Amino acid sequence: MNFSSKDPNLNNSLKNQNYLLILRQMETLGKLGHWEFDFINQTLYWSEGVFIILEMDPSSMPVSLELGYNSVHPDDREKAKQHMEDVITKGIPYNLECRLLTTKGTIKYIHSQADVIRDESGLPIQIVGIFQDITERTESYIQLKQQEVRLSSILQSEPECVKVVSPDGILIEMNPAGLSMIEADCPEDAIGQKVESLIDPADLKFYQNIHDNALKGIKSSARFRIVGLKGTHRWMESTAVPLTNQKGEITSVLSLTRDISEKVTNEEKLIRIKRNQEALINSTSDLIWSIDTQFCLVAANKTFLDVLSFLQKVPAKEGDSVLVKTAGEEFYYKWKEYYERGLSGESFTVYENFISPITHEEEHREVSFNPIRNIDEKITGLACFSKDITSLIRKSKELLLNEKRFRALVENGADVIMILNPRGQGKYVSPSIKKVMGYTETEAMNLSLFDVIHPDDAPRLKKRLFEVMALPLGASLQSQTFRAKHKDGSWRYVESTLTNMLSDESIGGIVDNFHDVTEKETQMEAIQTQNQKLKTIAWTQSHVVRSPLARIMGIIELIRTGSLTKEEEEKSLRYLLESANELDDVIGDIVRKSQEVIPPEFNSKP
Repeated sequence: MNFSSKDPNLNNSLKNQNYLLILRQMETLGKLGHWEFDFINQTLYWSEGVFIILEMDPSSMPVSLELGYNSVHPDDREKAKQHMEDVITKGIPYNLECRLLTTKGTIKYIHSQADVIRDESGLPIQIVGIFQDITERTESYIQLKQQEVRLSSILQSEPECVKVVSPDGILIEMNPAGLSMIEADCPEDAIGQKVESLIDPADLKFYQNIHDNALKGIKSSARFRIVGLKGTHRWMESTAVPLTNQKGEITSVLSLTRDISEKVTNEEKLIRIKRNQEALINSTSDLIWSIDTQFCLVAANKTFLDVLSFLQKVPAKEGDSVLVKTAGEEFYYKWKEYYERGLSGESFTVYENFISPITHEEEHREVSFNPIRNIDEKITGLACFSKDITSLIRKSKELLLNEKRFRALVENGADVIMILNPRGQGKYVSPSIKKVMGYTETEAMNLSLFDVIHPDDAPRLKKRLFEVMALPLGASLQSQTFRAKHKDGSWRYVESTLTNMLSDESIGGIVDNFHDVTEKETQMEAIQTQNQKLKTIAWTQSHVVRSPLARIMGIIELIRTGSLTKEEEEKSLRYLLESANELDDVIGDIVRKSQEVIPPEFNSKP
């Protein structure tokens, strides 16, 4: 069937309609619109596509040059006018990208191209051009640029090293953090260089492994050491992944690397601490072990393993039951009860006294049980600790015995022990205070030394308290005697020795050790009084003795010369006898007076 017409006008009309239809479809599909401006008539024509771009109804208003400029975004309007003027006056091609503002307030990005038609003199008579709505493309580009800026900002501020390396190991790109890690002052110091030159030779294989894996499409990580451009050694941890092009071909390797030097140092420190702890735990005589809820051994030190091995008669290991029946039923059920108490949630301590099956000696042990809980507070096991307190028990018994001996000596001794503060107030007094001074311990503790010391002796005691505080710890002042008031009101002489124990934690005061010397002092005073009386008697009688003694000596000297007559000699002998009798009377008087001064007990001889 032939639909062609023989009327040429009809055919031309159909062709024009077809062209218009095709043009409209092309404009719609390409988001295009064409426009024409007649410089002579100052008229503007827009195709339907332009109206669609501007979201306008073609029949709503006439099209004018003013409307055209007003459709341009205010920020781009001056640029559009200037471009049109440059096209006309300078003859440059019309090629403009700007924003349009639609009637609905939507911003559209357009790209416009046009040709200027000029007359023979070169004056413009018409300009014909097209609009293309490039909003989607432009916004996508803007978004990509924004993403690129964000990614660049993230990359620049990333505290870890981010780098891109070519397949042959050449550094292509590295962020500032990475440049700082390798001690590069600027990118040019590192970009284009072999990354392997920074790796510690001993760890090069680890770096090469993750690089090779990435080139095979495998993501992997490794630790290795690097030596910076300025010689600093660092531990690094790096993860490498492949980078591909649009065809999916691997073109480079992307690595994220962090400095783990501090982490490695801490890990090494923890390892040393763990080894030290293990050495300490395994070198102690204490037993340390933990069990699960089935009474099976989870962990233990060597000492416990040795004991368990001895009890079960085979080498002990993790997973063994700690309930050993070979040690006897009593032992089995007692320890089963301990473990069950602990696994029920109770923390407690028991004391065991037994004869060791290994050493065959008496042992005392303090055993603690503490439940182990997980994050949900569920009991998952039991931590046990057995401390050997045998020597402590022995020392405690010795100390208790010594304390009893000391207390017996203190209570029954003749000396009183007081602990004083620097003001002379008692902090402690021994029970012997009752026997020596008549006061009870309570009464004595409520008194100051200055309450009982004789007023005449108080200044001397106060001085001694200051002096003893200046002595080194444990040093003592020479003993001195003071008068102190007995509870019965009498004054007693006490001999006191002060010792500085103020900085001793267990004492914290001045120790005053004193005893009653009243009898001794009384005797000494009596002796001194007697001596003084005897001295007085001797001095007095010495003058009486001299007179007859002088006559005797004179008469003897006269007789010795032989110059006396017989009658004179006899007379001198009578004088000599009289003087001797007088001297005997004086001596008798001295003896009698001395016996009156010295009491009978001092005259008696043992």
